[in-house]
Amino acid sequence: MSDIFNNELFEAFAAASDNVYIYVCEMKTDISRWSKASVEYFGLEGEYLKNAANVWAEHIHPDDLSIYTEDIDAVFAGTKRSHDCQYRARNALGEYVWVECKGSVIRDAEGNPKIFAGLMTRIDGQSKYDSLTGLLTTLELHHFDFSAQSGIALLIGMDGFRKVVSNYGYNVGDELLIEFSRRVKDLCASGWKLFRFSGDEFLLLAFHAQEQQIVDFYRKVCHEIDAIELKNGKKIGISASAGGVLFPKDADSREELINKLEHSLEYAKNSKRGDLVFFSEEIAKKHERGLALREDLKQCIKNNFQGFELYFQPFVSPGTDIIAGCECLLRWKGEQIQDSYPMEFIKVLEDYGGIQEVGYWVMEQSMKQQVAWRSTYGELKVSFNVSYQQFMDDTFEERLVSYAEQYGVNPSYIIIELTESCQVDNPGELSALFDRLRSRGFRIALDDFGTAYASLEMLKCLHVDYIKVEHSFVRELSEPGHDIDYVIIDNLLEMCKRLGYDSIVEGVENRKVADIVGKMDATLLQGYYYSRPVCREEFEKLLDSGRNE
Repeated sequence: MSDIFNNELFEAFAAASDNVYIYVCEMKTDISRWSKASVEYFGLEGEYLKNAANVWAEHIHPDDLSIYTEDIDAVFAGTKRSHDCQYRARNALGEYVWVECKGSVIRDAEGNPKIFAGLMTRIDGQSKYDSLTGLLTTLELHHFDFSAQSGIALLIGMDGFRKVVSNYGYNVGDELLIEFSRRVKDLCASGWKLFRFSGDEFLLLAFHAQEQQIVDFYRKVCHEIDAIELKNGKKIGISASAGGVLFPKDADSREELINKLEHSLEYAKNSKRGDLVFFSEEIAKKHERGLALREDLKQCIKNNFQGFELYFQPFVSPGTDIIAGCECLLRWKGEQIQDSYPMEFIKVLEDYGGIQEVGYWVMEQSMKQQVAWRSTYGELKVSFNVSYQQFMDDTFEERLVSYAEQYGVNPSYIIIELTESCQVDNPGELSALFDRLRSRGFRIALDDFGTAYASLEMLKCLHVDYIKVEHSFVRELSEPGHDIDYVIIDNLLEMCKRLGYDSIVEGVENRKVADIVGKMDATLLQGYYYSRPVCREEFEKLLDSGRNE
């Protein structure tokens, strides 16, 4: 071997950085030596290569190959003094990364190329450390062989972080991230590594850890972040959800590990918020179904909302059993998925943003149907659900009024229900919108009163026309030992009356409950006793039977 290969200076430089790769080539033999870091990171055959120029060219992105060859050809032709260009190179994982490649040719006394040496710097490697928290970034994960060592990876995500930023600003958000990462890092055992994953998510590699050890660690994290005091003295309590993956049992590569961690965290946030969930095949199947649902829903929306349909559940006047109107409820059967229930597909629509388009479709179809029934059944009250997110859309009011004018709807028969799942961040803005809509004649209902955000606090901020009493207070009224439900409903209805609100009582599922609630001062009743949600043809049969009695 030439002395240029057995050079202590080469070895010193080669070991100096994980993100800089050294190479040297003896031009006469066309044999080159590459640093161990470059061999490992780019998946080269070994430190010593024959015809390295062609070997390396296979790693360069096809779109950048001409940049590399033109520059290096000019160097060997003597028209350029040094090699200096940027391009994308494929690493051992099959990913293309940007590198800055520099090199120089040393010539002999006759002017012939003798040695070509240089270095490549991974441009993305400059972000080895996260600038905010000082933690390693996930770019460093390529250093770990997950098939050769055991442990548990944990992906921790802060719950409600966006709301914190919305309420207090980005500076507070950054301060919270810094303090969160510090507390988590302080709890890590010796040899564990903590990374800033993305946004409000952090990845932990716990080598040789057992599941119970990770469960205990996660509980300590939750305790530590229950109350975080910021520099201004303000205390913010947050929760965290987490997904765990055992390696190499459930994942033996970086890509598979990250993929399954993201699935597990997503499942935890959606189904077990504030908890730790380890990866399982059930999670994998649910994730695959979620992806299939999303694509199916997108195609149906593109195809003029094919597969979407409105079902109708009647509102009944107490004591008469006369149908006074109905709530319009969304149903869907996709081209591929035929068995999805509203709680599932609506969540998917909310997650990727399709809920806005579908919400406007429901609005328009509900108004068209109300007008279509007018000549046969007279004016019926028709309600449909609207989320806070949709209410806050800039075009909501304009489109609502436009549809009403287009189809000739009497707004006083349209009830717009603010769904119980909404998170009202700006009650003042929503209240102003409600007042404008009510001044135009539309009716507003607060859905599922008594749960989640549909609370007494909302009544102080929002002026509405209807209160919908949540079905959990109603269903078991006829059962022994539920006197407290009776007292709650009776007082809720009395409160509605004194405030000047009409009421709709949900969850009337049998005759006994209908009789009990019917003697109270409710405006309308709704529930399975009268009818489940049914398609248009079945609902019209109910209307016809009421007319013929």
